[in-house]
Amino acid sequence: MSDNERNLLEEQKADYQWYEASGSHFDIGFITAQHAGSEAFFSPGGKLSAAQLSYAEKCRAVTAKYYPEIVEEFAGYASALNLPEEDLLGHYTIGATGGCSAIVVDTPEGRIVGRNYDFFYFESRRHLIHTRPDKGYSHTGIHEGLIGGRFDGLNERGLFVSFNGAGDHPDPAPVGISFHIIVRYLLEKCATAQEAKETLLTLPIKEPKSYLIADRHDAFVVEAHPARREVRSLENGRLFVTNHYLHPDMQAYHPAWPNSVARYNKLVELSPGLLESPEAELDLRTILADHTAPLCGHNDGLATFWSCTTNLDTGKIAYCLGAPCRNEYKHYFEDAPVHQPVSH
Repeated sequence: MSDNERNLLEEQKADYQWYEASGSHFDIGFITAQHAGSEAFFSPGGKLSAAQLSYAEKCRAVTAKYYPEIVEEFAGYASALNLPEEDLLGHYTIGATGGCSAIVVDTPEGRIVGRNYDFFYFESRRHLIHTRPDKGYSHTGIHEGLIGGRFDGLNERGLFVSFNGAGDHPDPAPVGISFHIIVRYLLEKCATAQEAKETLLTLPIKEPKSYLIADRHDAFVVEAHPARREVRSLENGRLFVTNHYLHPDMQAYHPAWPNSVARYNKLVELSPGLLESPEAELDLRTILADHTAPLCGHNDGLATFWSCTTNLDTGKIAYCLGAPCRNEYKHYFEDAPVHQPVSH
């Protein structure tokens, strides 16, 4: 079996679904657990040690202070699977590092965003959810196994948020809110990129990440490390983020590394044409399928699980569930009234 056949098989085996979840956060947790099934609960890295358990409990307490609704969602999730909530504590601990690429470009057709998410093939749950909470903004985004969270998405006010890994976690890590819950929090609580940026600069974080935050008026990358946070903005109508810090005051926390630099440079190289393109979003999708850097990867750890593009002037987001070199982008929650698992 060739490498291409092997990675295609891994993609075809993955649990790609798309569905809606609405109501209270308890209800949303219950619904997402029903879609995830009995294999949905786990502790990252295996069974938690006593020290890890204590750390997770502290992180849950901090999360409850800022975002009590998401703790209720965990309760709904546990209820659906007849589990004690303590079995889900691992989802409050240190999370994925990952390798991802994202871009914002101002074009003749509006401000567009593109984002590829890359990770290890063992994580096979990839659920696109249109979430309509009783409290908070509705949003469309992906949940990849970690309960309650979103890895990227667009809310009803036209705010896009995504995260990118930015190096190893500090040891010991401070108590804080997990990255996937932070993305969800910003989508659900913030109406603008400016509001989301200011909020993120104050939330207690515990992992080094970069967060892309954009709407039709503003766009920022918040380079966030437990020891420091800095902000980058659009330059000449473009903004890029991969997996190393670019701000001069952040580079010591996670400097450049070859794969991340190659993807960043490829985005810089290929993006100027988008500034004048009358079909910029379609052209961006071609860029996101690049195999030379690669932006679209197939090696374990840097394998592209999904891609999305959005025009922030129109407020529509399209997802490609699978590698963008061989799958279509679709507006999943506009084109069909019935939401069901996606088959490749």
